[in-house]
Amino acid sequence: MTTDEIRDRLAHIIVEKLNSGVVIEEVRWESNLRDDLGIDSLAAAELLFEIDQEFGAPIGTVDARSLVTVRDAVTAISRGLPSSRAA
Repeated sequence: MTTDEIRDRLAHIIVEKLNSGVVIEEVRWESNLRDDLGIDSLAAAELLFEIDQEFGAPIGTVDARSLVTVRDAVTAISRGLPSSRAA
């Protein structure tokens, strides 16, 4: 799975599952999860859960505070994917 595919799937999670009030076009690589996308600490915990469900990538051990941008989240997801699934 490419990083662009991960970002696209992550964008859908943010828009559809977190009810963040943003539209898909607002979820860019450098979007700040808190400031730009409105993800607070509770939503961040839910995001980690949804990532685990969607990707099977165990990033639950990642401190949600370390995920500042969409790029940070994509990087954490790709590191959690088995090497045969990550591109």
